[in-house]
Amino acid sequence: MKWLALLWALTFPAWGQVQLLGVPATTSNEVLTFLQGMEISAELKGTLSPLLSGAFATGRATPHVSLLLLRQLSPRPREQVEEALTVFQLALAQGFIVDTGLTGSSLMNRVLMLLQMGQPWEQVVADLKLRYNLLVATRTVLLRYGVIGAFSRHVGEPLLPEDRLVLEVAWAVGDYLGQPPGALEVQVRGRLMQLRGAVLAPAVVDPLLMVLCPEMVQSIVVLAFQPERR
Repeated sequence: MKWLALLWALTFPAWGQVQLLGVPATTSNEVLTFLQGMEISAELKGTLSPLLSGAFATGRATPHVSLLLLRQLSPRPREQVEEALTVFQLALAQGFIVDTGLTGSSLMNRVLMLLQMGQPWEQVVADLKLRYNLLVATRTVLLRYGVIGAFSRHVGEPLLPEDRLVLEVAWAVGDYLGQPPGALEVQVRGRLMQLRGAVLAPAVVDPLLMVLCPEMVQSIVVLAFQPERR
């Protein structure tokens, strides 16, 4: 697994270098045009297109990664493509970040990685849905604990630092699922400390680090697997 992750990481800089050598960057129009040509329902196209436009404008997604994802999904059976895109639609409709660029924590990068690794579709879509549930659960729990008091509720609103905090906490919890609450809390805290001052501003992450506990991360896990309790 480690060598696959390394290969993935090494591949991305190569793409970035191609752009630097003069290949035009992907535009939002290219993505939306490709989406309209896909063999999916007109209703889904009509709903997803403006959400993607809003995501590009506010930094919740990038055209380059979005187009890579759509191209990876396009050859698959229609029901599979619609199943995956519906999850992205739900995430964007709630203002979540779905793409942090060519590297980093995000739903799009996760799906791309699993597809590149040749994982069975059932595993890909199950992981996608779980990661989405973790985003919703994390935001709910951080609100309950008073760690965040504001967040972007719509894809067209400017991103707030709290939006990235939610993403990174959800991702850390997802990466270490299956560990006891105490061990999971240690792993999440370690990830946040790595991101502090680089990806996450101290003023945003420090209030969470002060109250982070096994019970908090366990609450996120429970709500992710039992959405009806949110």
